Amino acid sequence: MVVFSAHAAAQEAEGLAISSGEITMNGIRLGESRNSTITVSNNKTFPVTVTMSAETPYAENLTPGYEPIPNTGWISLTPQYIELDPDSDQTVDITVTIPSSGAWGGKGYECWLRTTFEVLGILQIELDCRLLVSTSTAYAGGINWTLIGVIVGVVVVAGAIVYSNRKTIKKWAGRW
Repeated sequence: MVVFSAHAAAQEAEGLAISSGEITMNGIRLGESRNSTITVSNNKTFPVTVTMSAETPYAENLTPGYEPIPNTGWISLTPQYIELDPDSDQTVDITVTIPSSGAWGGKGYECWLRTTFEVLGILQIELDCRLLVSTSTAYAGGINWTLIGVIVGVVVVAGAIVYSNRKTIKKWAGRW
């Protein structure tokens, strides 16, 4: 049996909980990583097994202004597997890394952080936390060295062409 939850400030079902129904990370630059945490709680009198995963949401469930995250590999959850004792909590680290190459800047992405509790080997309870990520068009290093290299290369090539054809250019310019 599987039970799903709706999103709210905190998520709880059957004595199992996660600390947040939504996490927002704004303005992540290309090539940058950003961190957050979520707390997983077992308020039962018996241990449970917890699995953490990043899931791509269905289009009809997206927050307005966001699109599904292109790659759930951008999300790292540590630890992913937890044996949670009765009446205990565990903090899970969330790291979002936006690649430096690609057209990822200036957009909003949504990912669901799914917490699956396996109870007594017969019941699974899934609680989801929305992860809303907005990206900046800036690069994490602040300077796009590839773009600067291309500009310098174009200037050098253009300068070499002008220099090697300076006599022809002088004649042509003299006609004006």
